[in-house]
Amino acid sequence: MNRNVLWGLGALLSGALIAGIAAFFSFSSHGGSAVATVQVQPKTVASVPAPPHGALVLAQEAGTRAVALAVQRRALTATVMAPSGDPETGLSVSFRVAGSSLPAHPCGAGCYRATIASAPRRVDVVLPSGSASFRIPATDRAGAAIVANAAGVFRSARSLVYVESLRSGPTGGLVTTWRMAAPNRLSYQIHGGAAAVVIGRRRWDQNRPGAKWVASESTALRVPAPTWSSDTTNVRVVGSATVDGRSVWIVSFATPSVPAWFTAWIDKRDYRTLRLRMTAAGHFMSHRYTEFDRPIKITPPVR
Repeated sequence: MNRNVLWGLGALLSGALIAGIAAFFSFSSHGGSAVATVQVQPKTVASVPAPPHGALVLAQEAGTRAVALAVQRRALTATVMAPSGDPETGLSVSFRVAGSSLPAHPCGAGCYRATIASAPRRVDVVLPSGSASFRIPATDRAGAAIVANAAGVFRSARSLVYVESLRSGPTGGLVTTWRMAAPNRLSYQIHGGAAAVVIGRRRWDQNRPGAKWVASESTALRVPAPTWSSDTTNVRVVGSATVDGRSVWIVSFATPSVPAWFTAWIDKRDYRTLRLRMTAAGHFMSHRYTEFDRPIKITPPVR
């Protein structure tokens, strides 16, 4: 039986590591889905160099690889992660800038660097198979306070609903609706797949639509919480936009402990995160936040 594996961060607890209510999804070609809570363990974190201090960080997927780019005034640094979670070392990597190809030199595990003469507006990270393209904003500024305020909004929210799209490659993946009620109730429903309800230390899982709910013990959780861990670095405001009629900052940052790279669309009025994109090894995720602080009821399922 062919099986694909995705580990979902759907709702995460802040701390030294992204951890907590990560859901491990294993779904077969027959459409079944098994779900169990796991701890996300970044097995290669110590060997992956953190982004250079003060650099602008951006990330994209290139096939099944995660590719991050750190832009400094006179240097470009790429980090290449395999879907297995390991940094990819020993690749032939180059940067394409203004029509020229700049060979990259190793700078650590999965790390490749080249010097540049001036700030580029577009950079292509060229790999042995495929590439990742990045548009570089003309200006950027510090954004740590914005992300800190956004994290505080998550922690103080009475309830939260969002839709998560999660893939490990260019195709397939899962779409999941998450519902949370402070301080310790949550549910998720994988569209066409498994579901779960967690209330305090009790948990109920449904393997597929219509299947029997199975009760078990669970780790106590505190929700809602920000999707990123507390070790955010390289937080930069890279632009402004409008989402659902709301004016937002577009902010990019990294969490080296995973490692993962984020882009967040944060409401300028109330610091609510309206959209989020995360790129990590084998984990390409987007969130669309639909409800904050609305009345929500999460109860044990009828078995």
